[in-house]
Parts: sequence; structure tokens; C-alpha cells
Amino acid sequence: MTEHEDDLHDDAPGYRGPAEVTVGERSVVVDVEISGRFDPLLGRHVWRGRLRRLAEALGSGASADRGTTVTLTVPGAAEAATARVTEIDLWGSHMVDGLSRPPYPLPTDEDGVDPA
Repeated sequence: MTEHEDDLHDDAPGYRGPAEVTVGERSVVVDVEISGRFDPLLGRHVWRGRLRRLAEALGSGASADRGTTVTLTVPGAAEAATARVTEIDLWGSHMVDGLSRPPYPLPTDEDGVDPA
């Protein structure tokens, strides 16, 4: 995990901390928890996460309903990642499924190969 690591998923790569989230033309910084794993059936790394207080941060006039595509950028990441809102939980957090390469570093295998 990154410098914001904790015990979210001890053995799974991921990230927990602030991230810039872009919805349409609006960008805000919210706390995120994202993690993933290598899926041998798909042959790639899959990831999902939780965006806390996104609706509140976006304010009125912005929508992040189910199916909305968002872009996440975590501090120190090489590039932004794209995800889709899959649901809004009971506490108002937006759950997302990754559509692109994850926004956090991936572990490499013994040969130094990135599994994404």
C-alpha cells in the first residue's frame, strides 16, 4: 500500500487516503478506500473502492448517480484511473468498480512483471 496504508486489506494492494475525484467538469478531494487483486480468469488486476462524502463535496448541481464514470487521482500516482459508480451505500458513500488500471502501484511477480 502507499504512505496512507493501514489494515484495510493486509495482503491486497490498494490505497486509503485522500484522492482527487473528477465527475464531469467538477473535481474535489475526498477520502477513498480502494483495493484489488489479480483475477486469473480475467488475466488482469481488478479493483473496487469506496468514495466517502462525494455528494457533499460535489455540492448541488452535480450528480454521481449509479453508472456515473469518475476519475481518481491519488497523490504520487503515475496516472489517473477511471471507475464507475456501482451503488451508494447506507452511509452515503459511493462504491466504484475500476474500469482502468488502478491508481495505486501494483506488486510485481518474481520476474518483475506488473500483473495489470
